[in-house]
Amino acid sequence: MLDLRQRGFSLVELAIVLVVMGLLLTFSIPGFRGLSSTYQLRGATENIAGQLRLARAKAIATGVEQPLHIPNSTTYHIHYPSGISTAWTLPRGVTFTNPTVGSWLHMASDGHLNETGSRIIVVRNTRGALDTVSVQLSGLILVR
Repeated sequence: MLDLRQRGFSLVELAIVLVVMGLLLTFSIPGFRGLSSTYQLRGATENIAGQLRLARAKAIATGVEQPLHIPNSTTYHIHYPSGISTAWTLPRGVTFTNPTVGSWLHMASDGHLNETGSRIIVVRNTRGALDTVSVQLSGLILVR
């Protein structure tokens, strides 16, 4: 039969387990932050591509050109004939790169990009990782 003093954990054993768990948590938090930053970047590019695809579909359906405007490093919106739609904001820590800021993309009523050449929209997160949305002259929208 076991003596009552022999059951359970000692205070030293409990302290060691808590220290080890604290160290694991301390070293894993930066990894989770980096993973979150990567997913925010990917989500932002997918959202931009989705809005461009929607603008293209709306241009084809209505027969009216749909311009997408990127006025600054964190927002973008579509100009409708009735005015500006809701402006979308990129997640915190995700920004457009400089050549992209101030640009316009016009989706023509026949579905193609109404520009002189294909366009690339580049977004960056705080860690320096880049992701791109490529808009081809044919209207095809790709995320890389």
